[in-house]
Amino acid sequence: MGFGPIRDPNQNDVLCGRGGLINGSVGNVQFRNIVSKRKKEYNNKATKRNEKAHIAAEIVKQIRSMIPPGRFLREDCNGLWFDIGDARAIRKTGQALREAAPN
Repeated sequence: MGFGPIRDPNQNDVLCGRGGLINGSVGNVQFRNIVSKRKKEYNNKATKRNEKAHIAAEIVKQIRSMIPPGRFLREDCNGLWFDIGDARAIRKTGQALREAAPN
């Protein structure tokens, strides 16, 4: 895992994992809203692979630039949170951009 430990995630943090508590967190709702605004562009047939990676990286940068800075966190077995780092955050964002993509 990456940077941490973090005891209390902030309102801009994106929590990695499954379940209602994670999906309903303020940071995750905000993340999904940001992703939804870029989905059409990302999934457009004319968008090249490197442009898709750039879109995902821009979203990660946007989250990390918030006040307080948003982080992409995964919880360990002790209830502490660790930042997963940019590479994994970009992969997670790319996956979110592809989910339920329009045909």
